[in-house]
Amino acid sequence: MRHPRALVLAGLAALALLVALVLPAAAAAAAAPQQNPPPLSIGLTENDPRLLIPTGPTRRAAAKVVALKPAYVRVLIPWERLQPRAGRKPNWDAPLGGCPKINPGCRSERGMRGLLNAIKQRQAQDGGWRILAVPYFTPLWAMAAPPTGCQKARNRHARAQMPRIAHYRRLLRAFNALADKVGVPVDFISPWNEPNHPAFLQPQRARCSADAKAVSPRAYARLVRAARHELRPHQTLVLGSLAGLQRPRVYGAGVAEFIRGLPHDVACLDVPFAQHAYIGVRARDGGPPRAANPGLAARRELLDSAIAALDAKECGHRKSLWIAETGTFDHRCAAMSAALRSWAVNDRISAAFQFTFRESRDFPVGLVSPSLFDTYASYRAWRAFSGSPRVLPDDPC
Repeated sequence: MRHPRALVLAGLAALALLVALVLPAAAAAAAAPQQNPPPLSIGLTENDPRLLIPTGPTRRAAAKVVALKPAYVRVLIPWERLQPRAGRKPNWDAPLGGCPKINPGCRSERGMRGLLNAIKQRQAQDGGWRILAVPYFTPLWAMAAPPTGCQKARNRHARAQMPRIAHYRRLLRAFNALADKVGVPVDFISPWNEPNHPAFLQPQRARCSADAKAVSPRAYARLVRAARHELRPHQTLVLGSLAGLQRPRVYGAGVAEFIRGLPHDVACLDVPFAQHAYIGVRARDGGPPRAANPGLAARRELLDSAIAALDAKECGHRKSLWIAETGTFDHRCAAMSAALRSWAVNDRISAAFQFTFRESRDFPVGLVSPSLFDTYASYRAWRAFSGSPRVLPDDPC
């Protein structure tokens, strides 16, 4: 048997050896640079499944979509077009532009089911592509009440009216059921698209004056509370999806005004808040778009006002902002890159979504032409942020 003093000395020697091994490793770990979170995660809105799978005649354009490696994909749910008649289930195989009246049950691989299947394939191969679902446009049969309050004449139709909550909740359940059948998760749900804009929700005010109190925030709050009841355990709400209206208008609520009007229980949900912000201004006379740099300054003011209004709610947490729709009207790399880089260094902005990949003739901010033959310079700006880089990428312009 060893002497107790010898045992103590042996123990001290072992301890000294352990310290000698551990301390240098700890010092090296402390000296190593800490991995920063991605400066900006990118997302994409594109409802054509052919542009998500690089095969067939659209393969070259689809390869450019895949190369972006978006963290998120925004899936728009045009309720009015998918379920135009009461008593029928949504037609998830209808083309997203809707079926003709002579064939309301038409089917297409370019419908919602086809889109979710394409996203499922992208998730399996690339990772990312997490779904943000956004319903909009109320069917006539689902309208809560006849149009009331201040209604903009050209938007005075059912699709811009508040839906009945029971019908709305059934829509969300049906969409989740479709995703279950396809086998793709829906991670995020935004209750309604642009609830501060008259094309999507009316009335915005009880009387037609920009000074009248906005009533749309309270209506939107009902949709938020209803959507919360339909959330799965793994799903997260994304509030807002507000149109970029800087100041109050007769027929639309300004961004800060809308946020101030939200009830505290809705505004203070600890979830992301989505804001739409485009770069540059589209010319009204059909000519070239106006300069993008002044547009960037205006967008900065818009986003600052949104963040200030959210903070003024004093919710006890700093809400993250998602730029859920953006793009540049002049298609220049420099304009889009400047916007993305400014958002990447803003610690309150964590994601930006291009709308859309393929140019829409009605909303010309895409990354490729409607024919798919031309790729615009703004694509390079988005490509620099592909895959959510860990550090701010070099300016590609």
